[in-house]
Amino acid sequence: MKKIIIILSIFFIACSAGETNVEDFEHDDNILSEWTCGTYNGKMLWTGPKGGCYYYNSNGNKTYVDRSECNC
Repeated sequence: MKKIIIILSIFFIACSAGETNVEDFEHDDNILSEWTCGTYNGKMLWTGPKGGCYYYNSNGNKTYVDRSECNC
């Protein structure tokens, strides 16, 4: 009986160690859903998952430009 309890305990510990938070997944997903597509006035252009074309301004915020500016 002790062996079964020990085996089940190890199983549950091993299974719970692989859990991830939804926030971690969302963050990883955002990283993979952006890619660079040229430059605009010296700023690196990015294309988002829905096709928007933007750069990060000096405040760290996205500033969108016309999609024709992206070279993807």
